[in-house]
Amino acid sequence: MGYLFIIIAAVSVGGQFALSKVYKNKIILSNYTDLFFNFGMGVFSMLIFAVICLGDVGFSWYSVGLATGVALCNVVYMLCNLRAVMYGKLAVFTMFLMLGGMIFPTIFGVLFLNETMSWFKIAGVVLLIFSMIFSVTEKTGEKNTKKFYILCFIAFVCNGLVSIFSKVHQISENALNTFQFSFWQSVAVAASVGILLLICTALNHKQENFSAAVRQTAGGRSIGLIFLITVIMRAGSVVLLLAAKDVPASLLYPLMTGISIVITAIFGRVFFSERISKINFISLCIDMVAVILMIF
Repeated sequence: MGYLFIIIAAVSVGGQFALSKVYKNKIILSNYTDLFFNFGMGVFSMLIFAVICLGDVGFSWYSVGLATGVALCNVVYMLCNLRAVMYGKLAVFTMFLMLGGMIFPTIFGVLFLNETMSWFKIAGVVLLIFSMIFSVTEKTGEKNTKKFYILCFIAFVCNGLVSIFSKVHQISENALNTFQFSFWQSVAVAASVGILLLICTALNHKQENFSAAVRQTAGGRSIGLIFLITVIMRAGSVVLLLAAKDVPASLLYPLMTGISIVITAIFGRVFFSERISKINFISLCIDMVAVILMIF
């Protein structure tokens, strides 16, 4: 069952980021719209998990602390995603994001959870690092290439931390259950982004396009899209947390990464006509070889 959960989670990643790009293409580009997107996701997530838990959301400082860490990292990489898809390819951003989510917990599992690190896994990590460096060498005619790769690197680190925090929580006997943990993640997202949204509103409410941005984000189409993305993202995060209970970190995240990268590349090509360059294709092939190696 754990492996089925991994496939579902990987598909949700592709759907989540594809729909995020749709959202960005339909609204005004601004800090307010980016923050509202994340605030809406936090509020919707909080309500969804409160209903699932039937109001019994529990509380422990250990779980709430880790949930806050996960939430803040999620907010940072989602904000990076909303900007990155305006500057570069969805498949490349997802590759960096998911590789961070694999390399960090793999090394953490070996160092702190007594998981074995075979020569195959070592070779896989080396290949993954090489593929990221290799993908950056691509010369494109797109503007803001440097900014795009900075956003990719930030997402790489943040998703790595998300994977570590989540794994540490799921293997603890004193932790809250998966749905309660997800509820407190959502509370932390809504609270932190809500504060940023208020600050942004206070600083920018007199700007020319601010009123238009507010009207767009408050519209039914925008709210509906945010809700749909939230459901897809949270379904993926929950099944991945469930998988983390039984599947070793050194196996869970390589599988999750490999499937997610391929699915997102397909979505980018099919729905947004993103061209897969030779360098992108070679990097994807290297990633797949690395993922296979890390299974052994």
